[in-house]
Amino acid sequence: MAKDDKDTQTATGDKKVTEMTQEELVAFFGSAGQQSGANYLSGYGYPSRIVKGSAQGIVVDPKDFETASGGGGTRQTYRGPLLVDENGIVKRQQYDLSPLTDANTILLELIRDPNQYKYYTNLLQTRGYYGNSKPSTNRVDSVDRSAMAEFLNNVANANGVTYKLAFQILEGTPQVQSSGKKAPSIRVTSEDDLKVVFRKASTDLLGYEVDDATAKKFAKTYRQMEIAEGQKQAAGGVFESAAAPSTIAEQQILKQFKPEAQSFAAGNYAQIMDESIKRLGG
Repeated sequence: MAKDDKDTQTATGDKKVTEMTQEELVAFFGSAGQQSGANYLSGYGYPSRIVKGSAQGIVVDPKDFETASGGGGTRQTYRGPLLVDENGIVKRQQYDLSPLTDANTILLELIRDPNQYKYYTNLLQTRGYYGNSKPSTNRVDSVDRSAMAEFLNNVANANGVTYKLAFQILEGTPQVQSSGKKAPSIRVTSEDDLKVVFRKASTDLLGYEVDDATAKKFAKTYRQMEIAEGQKQAAGGVFESAAAPSTIAEQQILKQFKPEAQSFAAGNYAQIMDESIKRLGG
């Protein structure tokens, strides 16, 4: 892919964003929101992104930051509406959806390098953002601005990242099979709803609620399954739908906490038997 000379290191370590694998991108975002058009808006919350801090002059709500430990250290994540750049910095407000503002500015920046401009506009076309139209070659036209504006809304704003990272996400999505089709949108379940399901399942199977970090891991895993299902659906053919959250939660708990689940089940059985004997004796 075309690379920007200013592409720098990310918050994940020494690798550039353009060199990151899909797994590393998932780790960078800290959630499953790494695919095109994941609907984190309209009550679904914003994805968690690993950050180093915020840009000068950007007002950020402290409640949108979280600190988590793991992997031999601590990391800071951001779950607010602002956009995070490739360096892990909370950078700016969400992109304006008018084709004449942010979309036009980005295209004018890209066209300075004709090869880069061709690569990215072709990328948008193969993911359905041009519909039945084609990218312009040596100029920025209205059709290009409209495609870019839709991309900024569906991918960049939805995933809470600036356009360079959003292009990385778009590259990981399947191409549309023919012109005129829109890029696939994938709706994922609210993390909070999934955590409630997992906590209830742990109470039923273990006798206690698991901690928040464990519940978050389950939510992340399930949302990844939903994204994979959405991609298969967009590609066409026969595919198996993801099981209900409660089913996956039960399977995960029985696998991860097998000794505890067996012990709790045995204790419940013994208690039931004891109460039954007492009733018979009474």
